[in-house]
Amino acid sequence: MKKTTTINLAGMVYHIEEDAYQVLRQYILDIKRVFSSQQGVEEMVSDIEVRIAELFQERLNKNKEVVTLADVEEVMVIMGSPNQFDENYDGEDEEFFHHNDYHQEQGSKRLYRDTDEGMLGGVSAGLAHYFNIDPVLIRVLWIVLVLAGGSGVLIYIIAWIAIPEARTTAQKLQMKGQSANLDNFRAFAESVTNEAKTGFKRASNSVKNSFKKKDNPISNIAKAIGRVIGFVLFLVGVLGLISLTLFFLADYSFFFLNNEVIDGDINSIIGLIFTSSVLAAWLIFTVSIIPLIFIVLAGGMLLFNQKPKSRTFVLTLLIIWFIAIIGLSFLGIRTGFDFKETYKSHEKTYVEGVFPEVQVNIFEDDLLITNSMDYDFDQFISITQNEVNLGYARIEVLPTSDSLFYYSIEKRSNGGSLKTAKENSEEIKFDIEQEGNVLNVSGKYGFPIESKMRGQKVFLKIYVPIGKRIILNGNLEDYPIRLQTRTRFNDEFLEQTSVWEATQLGMEYRGL
Repeated sequence: MKKTTTINLAGMVYHIEEDAYQVLRQYILDIKRVFSSQQGVEEMVSDIEVRIAELFQERLNKNKEVVTLADVEEVMVIMGSPNQFDENYDGEDEEFFHHNDYHQEQGSKRLYRDTDEGMLGGVSAGLAHYFNIDPVLIRVLWIVLVLAGGSGVLIYIIAWIAIPEARTTAQKLQMKGQSANLDNFRAFAESVTNEAKTGFKRASNSVKNSFKKKDNPISNIAKAIGRVIGFVLFLVGVLGLISLTLFFLADYSFFFLNNEVIDGDINSIIGLIFTSSVLAAWLIFTVSIIPLIFIVLAGGMLLFNQKPKSRTFVLTLLIIWFIAIIGLSFLGIRTGFDFKETYKSHEKTYVEGVFPEVQVNIFEDDLLITNSMDYDFDQFISITQNEVNLGYARIEVLPTSDSLFYYSIEKRSNGGSLKTAKENSEEIKFDIEQEGNVLNVSGKYGFPIESKMRGQKVFLKIYVPIGKRIILNGNLEDYPIRLQTRTRFNDEFLEQTSVWEATQLGMEYRGL
């Protein structure tokens, strides 16, 4: 049974055996004595105490809560003897540090931001230390990422928030892969002193010092610019969060996607694409909102001069973000399998009766397209509770050696299997009605919402017997219609009702 005492080391409370405490106390006093003439000794001793506390923490667990003499001796061997730097020391007890069974701890690198050598947040300098490369290469990579689409800005902001700054001497040594022992503490302190004396970083220090002066014009300008940037980032982030939330929660009637007008809310669109609509909606929302949160955090840091947020909070967001990206990728792959097979159905229909010509009317939602209308016929997707209208059927007019007018309808669709693709194709709705020599064509086609968007398309081909004519009524200049002609025809021919005659060489324009 041994007597124990309680100590406060680097802000942490430890229970330690009394004889171990006496050895540790003398060890720290020796450090202070030997390094008393060293510039910044208090900071150095504080860093050494932090490192000793870390080593103690590694040796404690739920089954061992007291620091023993053996622990202290092991830590002393790892840290090294302060007496080796004392010119008046006679070498007594030094044998303990040279012949002890413990081995010197090997240095292991840790990723920190190096604000001493960094130009902005120290991210590039810290990564350069970690990967042992020139920081210029890292900075060039950031520039490439920014020019390649702006992703470098977001990644840098995330890294700035997530990677801690190397503040203590021990952290700066670990950043460079050096063991946090007395040799390296002293070498680091001497290098800083020598650099200051020789003016190695004269320009850098002068700039940094100028920034630290409260009334310095450069400092004021830099702070003002930083706050402007912070305000912009904060405002963009907040507006983005509000817009994104409303975008997913509100019932929007119209929005644009890839230059297409969509009548429906975002959740309906997601449900039309992904096999699991609810999960896909949450994953897309998560992947979209977390970068906006990082932008708000970065803007707040610059605008309100805040310190970086909790690493645990930032890392938690990053983990959630990466999990959402991975989940969305797997869901996308699963949805992609539904496009594996393609099925095409063909339906051929003759126009009943013998006519020298036929007329074609195009209807837009039961509204006849006339010469006075100026439609651009952009792709338009409308979603109702039971049906999806997916755009306009492609029409092609061709000559034929047959004596009768006829048309063929081709319906295409994809599916995970050929059977599913066939079922999706058969569910496409597209109407043509004949009234004498007039074909009333529904410009749009649709399908049940349960079929989902699986590449459904409709192609209508109208065949005109050679020597006979077809009349295309209405302004169809911008409609997806094609005529098989000998030479390229001008779209202006379709601005008004136009007449076309079938010949051996193709369709010929015959005016109005």
